[in-house]
Amino acid sequence: MIENPEPLKPTGIMIKMIIVSAIVIVAIGAVAYRSFAVIPFALGVFASAGLNILKLRMLERTVQKVINMENQETGKNLVRLQYHLRYILTGVVLVAIGLIDNFTTPPIVEGSRSYFAAWAAIFPNGPASLLSAPLISVWGAILGIFTMQLSVIMIRFMKPEKDGTNFIKYEDDDELEFSDDADKELIEDNISVDVVNDTNKEQ
Repeated sequence: MIENPEPLKPTGIMIKMIIVSAIVIVAIGAVAYRSFAVIPFALGVFASAGLNILKLRMLERTVQKVINMENQETGKNLVRLQYHLRYILTGVVLVAIGLIDNFTTPPIVEGSRSYFAAWAAIFPNGPASLLSAPLISVWGAILGIFTMQLSVIMIRFMKPEKDGTNFIKYEDDDELEFSDDADKELIEDNISVDVVNDTNKEQ
């Protein structure tokens, strides 16, 4: 029996919270839809949740590189570049999902515009609620973006024992020094500086 397990990395618990948040959103969507149309909605939610996980990994690697840099200005520029890249990536994914939603949704009036009936091609005899839905829901994707914020809120409500096996910062813990600009970039990405600091300490 292992008495002193290795502390869980901040990104590890964040990823778990993102997945839990996505499942909660899908569950609420299932209650709202009460039909097979929740499937495209769920695909949108999990697509955005996966994007958030990717962005979280990108942020972790960026912080690791910045910590090892001697030139602080170069580190600040790298953080700023990654910050913009993550926002661009989010925009590209949402636009792509929006286009898929638009071109796979059957028109209200038959023949009003061309479209690819994705679910009809996959399940020719499927339920009407699914056949009239897009392949992936842009509304699900938009709500899925908020899994990052929800995961941060869930972590803030966690109150683990201060036994050295958790990563959540306490007020009397030592903090690594970051520049104000770098801190601002990290906070704007909804990842607390406390969590990032502990990520660096465990590497």
